[in-house]
Amino acid sequence: MNSLGLFIPTNTIIGIAINTTYTPSSLSHLQLLHSPIPLFSNNFTSSGRKKLVLRAQNLGYKSDCDHQLIDLMESEKQVVELNRNLYPNIEPYSTGFLKVSDIHTIYWEQSGNPSGHPVVFLHGGPGGGTTPSNRKFFDPEFYRIILFDQRGSGQSTPHACLEENTTQHLVDDIEKLREHLEIPEWQVFGGSWGSTLALAYSQAHPDKVTGIVLRGIFLVRKKEIDWFYEGGAAAIYPDAWEPFRDLIPENERESFVHAYKKRLNSDDVETQYAAARAWTKWEMMTAHLLPNEENIKRGDDDKFSLAFARIENHYFVNQGFFPSDSFLLDNVDKIRHINTTIVQGRYDVCCPMMSAWDLHKVWPEADFKVVPDAGHSANEPGIAAELVAANERLKNIIKNGL
Repeated sequence: MNSLGLFIPTNTIIGIAINTTYTPSSLSHLQLLHSPIPLFSNNFTSSGRKKLVLRAQNLGYKSDCDHQLIDLMESEKQVVELNRNLYPNIEPYSTGFLKVSDIHTIYWEQSGNPSGHPVVFLHGGPGGGTTPSNRKFFDPEFYRIILFDQRGSGQSTPHACLEENTTQHLVDDIEKLREHLEIPEWQVFGGSWGSTLALAYSQAHPDKVTGIVLRGIFLVRKKEIDWFYEGGAAAIYPDAWEPFRDLIPENERESFVHAYKKRLNSDDVETQYAAARAWTKWEMMTAHLLPNEENIKRGDDDKFSLAFARIENHYFVNQGFFPSDSFLLDNVDKIRHINTTIVQGRYDVCCPMMSAWDLHKVWPEADFKVVPDAGHSANEPGIAAELVAANERLKNIIKNGL
């Protein structure tokens, strides 16, 4: 609260010293500042801006600040009314393969507007690969949409390969792809493991990132792995847990992650496939608030399951190849200035909200959207709507040069 009786949060875009006494004449020095903090934050509402304008008017203050505040309110009104529906299916206008090492070649594609604002989609798993529906979160008239399959995933080769496959390799691959496509900077979008990789990449290359959209936050901490793979989530899904558990003999159940590692890397292909199916079905059965049979059936696809399970397990056994459990939280300062939205399903069992909450606490500048009737999947209606809206907000910011 300042001397004018105006509540001005510390992270607003108003350039004003809170502990300073202002007279009506000195109000002419107030200026709106371009700020790296998101302009459409829940922390400073449009009603609050309106009160600020009215109080300034009552004091006889009518300058450019007044008009800029009103313009900003109108801009936010437009943002609120922007599309929240998925865009129609589109086809890529170009595809290709990029050799990123002596071993690995990654598949990439581009769709949408070839002259549009670039955005890179980082898929989950790791090992999940991309699907055509991933393109639908972005306005194809505004965005140049880049999808790629991470090492060993999807159409990338060699399939399900763990050699030279770490988080740092993937971060380096994203940079190689950006340079290959001659993109100076781009927006980063990722969910689940994709949120992990989005944070890791952005923290390594903040100067190449124009905005970030994250969903289903996963920080690869021990407590997250233990929750999902060592029996925590079994309290909610005991029926889905038991087939996952029962594949492992009782004398090896001290660590399911390590017991599955042994089988996913067995010399016997059928042993690999059996473990891959059990691992994948456990995750697919818990990914939606309401069961999604189409998603669960992906566990029956041996090719998909092997890459999904082997690569996930490889990363989780190695704690994501991060130097510490809190590495991504500890390095938020490197990306604090980037316009970001965090979307989290309240009832996400795969990546429970504790991780999104922990990220929100160390990064309050990012917009934080909790979907009250959703689980983990990006394809749940409430989550999909928030993801589209987040991209629309960033689009609006870019269009207005903010």
